[in-house]
Amino acid sequence: MKKQTNMAPVSHCPIRVPMPILKLPLLTTDPLTAREMYQCGVRILAFPMASSMAELSPDALSTTGGLNGWLNWEGEILALPGFGKPLAKVKKNSERVGVHYQLPRGGAKKTVDGTNYQTWLESAHAQLALPLSQAPDHYAPVDDIMRAVEVNTAWGKQTPTGWGVVQGGGLKAARELSVAQLTAQKITNFYLGGFEQDIEDEEWQRSLAMTIQLLPQNSTVMVEARTSFRIKVAIEAGIQLIISDLPLTLTRHNRRLQADLSDEPVEKNDQLGLTASNWAYLNKRHVGLATRLLTQANLTTFVNYFTQKQEEMIN
Repeated sequence: MKKQTNMAPVSHCPIRVPMPILKLPLLTTDPLTAREMYQCGVRILAFPMASSMAELSPDALSTTGGLNGWLNWEGEILALPGFGKPLAKVKKNSERVGVHYQLPRGGAKKTVDGTNYQTWLESAHAQLALPLSQAPDHYAPVDDIMRAVEVNTAWGKQTPTGWGVVQGGGLKAARELSVAQLTAQKITNFYLGGFEQDIEDEEWQRSLAMTIQLLPQNSTVMVEARTSFRIKVAIEAGIQLIISDLPLTLTRHNRRLQADLSDEPVEKNDQLGLTASNWAYLNKRHVGLATRLLTQANLTTFVNYFTQKQEEMIN
């Protein structure tokens, strides 16, 4: 696999070109090792802290040297709140009580407040981190969305990380309020909350364009884009940090990522150096090896796409 060498770590350079952040669901780089992911060109990994802390205690994680030590990861790490489902209802005591959420495995119900979340972040030792936040449903009632903005602003003050989370669903007034409250705190790094939700592409694109127009010039902006369409829209919009699990999602569905970020069933593709019959045999008899090969190929293509976009902007 071609090794990428021109993607400097985020904390060591000004960000003016799009950089990919690979989102992983748990405290593992499976099916690859951390070194193999790095060799594929990945430089930043994002971990949802809610699911990660369900697998490992803060004390145990801190003892290993944080997420980098736990994974033996050479690159940088982004700690995400990662509560999954959007905020269903904003209650009067939400600011004090924190976030109610449900674990993806087992379905146990949990609550985390600002103090708990700060402990999570301290144990993670992540180079990048988002404050405690939970997006309202994109189509929630107006009053709920406006209250969610206020609550998220309060959570951000409780767990400052240098990043502000812009909330507000698809409402311009709510997004304006969120940006105003964050800029009043002198924040210039913005994560656009709520864009990880499953909403129609047209609405996703409209809301993204509307939100970006509200941000101060020369801001550093981060967003989650789960599909190739959304990745391309985010790059075109000038967003510098793009979180995605697209390469891993395609691997799980036995699909091969193409150079233009389209995809097709791996059986139709010979870029892995295998015939269709050889791939079918490998995928049946040696599933682990087949998954590793496809993951490496998808990650390399994913990183190469961003590298090409970077070179186009620089030149």
